Amino acid sequence: MTGLVLKDFLMMRKTLKTYLIFFALYLGMAIAGIFPISIVTSMVTVIIAILPISTFVYDDAAKWDRYAVSLPLGRRKVVGARYLFIALLLLVSAAFGLLTIVLAPLMGQGELTELAATVLVTITYGLALNDIVIPLVYKLGAERARMYLYIIIFAPVILLFLAVRLGLLDLSGLSAISEGTVLLVCSLMPVAGVAGLGLSYLISCRIYEKKEF
Repeated sequence: MTGLVLKDFLMMRKTLKTYLIFFALYLGMAIAGIFPISIVTSMVTVIIAILPISTFVYDDAAKWDRYAVSLPLGRRKVVGARYLFIALLLLVSAAFGLLTIVLAPLMGQGELTELAATVLVTITYGLALNDIVIPLVYKLGAERARMYLYIIIFAPVILLFLAVRLGLLDLSGLSAISEGTVLLVCSLMPVAGVAGLGLSYLISCRIYEKKEF
C-alpha cells in the first residue's frame, strides 16, 4: 500500500512543487505585512484539501483502476492508500497552520486564540470536504463529481451570508462567548472531521468493491 501512496505523490510532484513555491511566496508577503497570515493559512488549507481530486483525474485518464483492481492488495487497500494520501496532505496543512501560529506573535499579527481557531476550523473544513467528495468521486467519476466539489466549497459560505443578511441568523452573541469555549469547540471539530473520514472510507470501499471497470 505504501507504493500506492508513493505513486500519488510522484504523480502530483510537479503540482506540489508549484504550490510549494506559491505558498512560500504568500507566506513571505504575510511576513512582510501585505496579507494577514490568517488569510494565507485558510487559503493554503483549502487548496491542499482539494488536491486529492486531481489524482482521480489522472487515474481516470490513465485508466489506472483497471490495473489497480488486478493487484493482489485488494480493492479496500487501493481505497485505503488514497485516503492515507489525503490524510498526509491534511497533516501537511496542519503543520503549516502550526507554523503560522508560531510566526504570528513574532510578526505582531492577530490574537493567538483567533489564529488557532482559524487553523482548526479550516482543517475541519478540509476534512469535511474530502469526507463528502471522495465517495462521490468513486461513485460518479472525477469529472462529474467536480460540480459537487464547487457546490460544497461555496454553498456553506453563500448560505451563511444570506442567512445573516436576511436576519435569519444573529451572530452578535458570538462576541460574548469566552475564548476558552471557542477553542474547546474548535478543538473538537477536527475530531469529528477525522471520524467522518473513517466513515467516508467505509462508504468509498463499498462503492469501489461493487464498481466495474
